[in-house]
Amino acid sequence: MAVYQGPLEDSHELIQFVRREMDRLRALRKVVISRQKTVVWDVNKDTLEFPGLTYGCPVLEVLLHELGVVFSPQMLQSASASPSGVKEFDLSARHPWGEDRVM
Repeated sequence: MAVYQGPLEDSHELIQFVRREMDRLRALRKVVISRQKTVVWDVNKDTLEFPGLTYGCPVLEVLLHELGVVFSPQMLQSASASPSGVKEFDLSARHPWGEDRVM
């Protein structure tokens, strides 16, 4: 588990953190946004956590674009769009089939 400790207003630093940490993770599978934090899960259930990065934060959109999530920006404006305040986005494979194979 890696936890982002940098400023949430600096999208460049946040994206650089994600790119550094993605080398340590396997295929990304899920993004979970709650009222307290955002968590990115990989296939082995290792995580990247972003405490405080939640609904209404403009950097959240930048992170989701970086991860390839398809979403509507209006849906991220308030947690009241879902009864529990938790939204999950499944991530599909980001690379063409066989790219990760060693030949």
